[in-house]
Amino acid sequence: MKKILAKRIIALLMATLILLLACACNEAPSEPTDATDATEMPTEKPTEKPTEPSGEENNGGLEEAVPEDKYYKVIYGAAANGKIEGDPAQTVKRGEAAQKVTAVADNGYIFVKWSDGYLKATREDKAVYEDITVSPIFVSLDYEYTITYQLCSNGVLREEFVKSAKAGELIEFIPPELPLAYTFGEWSDGIATPDRIDGVSADGKTFALSYEPLALNDVPTIEIDTADGGGVTSKYDYKTCTVSVSNAPEGENFEAVSALIRGRGNSSWTYPKKGFKLKFDKKQSMLGSDYEVKNWVFISNYGDKSLIRNMIGYDMSAAMNGLEYTVMHEFIDVYLDGEYYGLFMLCDRIDEKEGRLGLDAPISEDPAEMGYIIEIGMTDRQGSGKDSFSASRDKNRSYSVSFPDPDDPNFKADVHLEYIKNYVDQCLAALSAQDWDKICELIDVDSFIDYYIIQELYMNKDCFWRSVHFYKKPGGKLYAGPLWDMDQGLGNVSDLFGVYNQETTPTTDLGFESSTYNKTKDKLWIACANTWYRRLTRNEEFIELLIQRLYECGPIVMAIAKKAETDGTNPDSYYAKYAEAMERNFERWQIMGVRVWPNTATIVNIKTVKGQIDYMHDWLIERYFVICDYYGVPTDDLT
Repeated sequence: MKKILAKRIIALLMATLILLLACACNEAPSEPTDATDATEMPTEKPTEKPTEPSGEENNGGLEEAVPEDKYYKVIYGAAANGKIEGDPAQTVKRGEAAQKVTAVADNGYIFVKWSDGYLKATREDKAVYEDITVSPIFVSLDYEYTITYQLCSNGVLREEFVKSAKAGELIEFIPPELPLAYTFGEWSDGIATPDRIDGVSADGKTFALSYEPLALNDVPTIEIDTADGGGVTSKYDYKTCTVSVSNAPEGENFEAVSALIRGRGNSSWTYPKKGFKLKFDKKQSMLGSDYEVKNWVFISNYGDKSLIRNMIGYDMSAAMNGLEYTVMHEFIDVYLDGEYYGLFMLCDRIDEKEGRLGLDAPISEDPAEMGYIIEIGMTDRQGSGKDSFSASRDKNRSYSVSFPDPDDPNFKADVHLEYIKNYVDQCLAALSAQDWDKICELIDVDSFIDYYIIQELYMNKDCFWRSVHFYKKPGGKLYAGPLWDMDQGLGNVSDLFGVYNQETTPTTDLGFESSTYNKTKDKLWIACANTWYRRLTRNEEFIELLIQRLYECGPIVMAIAKKAETDGTNPDSYYAKYAEAMERNFERWQIMGVRVWPNTATIVNIKTVKGQIDYMHDWLIERYFVICDYYGVPTDDLT
């Protein structure tokens, strides 16, 4: 019993000792009596209060100790030319607020800010967790301060304004009027309105205001910034640039991708709105393409006041199964070096180096086992004679080879160029001889038929002498296509190589019997202007297949024409989707009512985008009926 009592007494003494030690630890320090004592206060930041254990953890155990209170010194130091109203030296318990103080300037001076950047003269530091020492800054009312305002787009500085005022005055900055097709973003300091008022507290600061493309529905935005900011001035020399895409579907946008850019086009290069060729440093997908390529082309469509002649042609090509390949074609709004440049069409290039035609094969000693892309009518790009040849059976017209690359050291003009020249001559000889079996052996007839139908529908001037592409598969036949450059069709040309007609209507009789061609086919153009089709359309077997295909293509032509309606009945029409973007393009390029070669007088006299599209829509349908009538194709089920 004595032993038990002794143990209880010892336990009680131990508990008392622990309690006394805890009280000693929690005793608060004495407050300092002047600012000098502040230097002796602890400077470390307080630790967080430990999380209270859950009830389950506390059962049967000791509670966790609460950390001791800490105190910090808050010093509002004196400054020349002013004073502090309020307690300038305070001791503040951790987490609590300091007493309010106000910085008051002397006569002839003005408060600017506190030394830690706080802008209001009256301040109350709340939730103090460390020592604070700050001082007010005062300047003379005659002091001149300066602020820099920058206007930026796509992360690039476009304009800069430096403003100054006396300390007692405010600076009001109103940005200049926005460029066409842009909208203001926000300032770098978070101010959302473009107009702003600043005072002396902003002395020496720079504020940047972003302005951004005014995006429209259904039209992706592409911003291009050249390295020197000087735009695109050459169609031969590349400039370095960065490319950003926005307003595209999710996953198709990107920022500041490195590329090269130069101009492109033949007659179109003379237009104020110029086309471009873009070459990325690395292969790049664009606007959801299921392939990545380096080279992309921007078509301006400047001479086409409907803006959709190329679009309709490529849509028709994609709908015709006789043509294996159609270039990608998407409308885009282009901004170049901070300037809205207009509505363009984005396409990939006709270039097997990008792997799109299925011709890719190493340059071989056997030229028949290689793929080729040729174009009618282009002059020698290289100037060396190794990339072009003349076809003696086509009035010595020039043909150029764009694939394989004539600059490849393995390419031999006397082997590879000579082979494709001989192959073209064989094709033209078979056409002249009307040897149907040989024709079918050398060319893909289906592709030549579909290609002809589109070109004849368009009455396309270019199909005579340029922008006509053929490709030959390794060990295979010659194919017509891909389709390219259709903006001079569908009534948009007044001069058909000396056969001048101001209107070029769907029923125009070209009168070739009196021309140097000494050929005529009534209201047809391609069938007499292009050597290949002049010979093919004399062949009975070809005509029989053509008639059947023209009949089959009736619904395709009508469906494409429906996409060119402007009456609001088709929400997927070009006009329904892109009217706003088209109108904005012609606000940038004010050419309605102005003749741009090769416009006819009728087109010049149509002053609206809607009117231009309506004219082209009617022209397409009438032209289809004219061709069908010539070849005896029934169209009753289409009317």
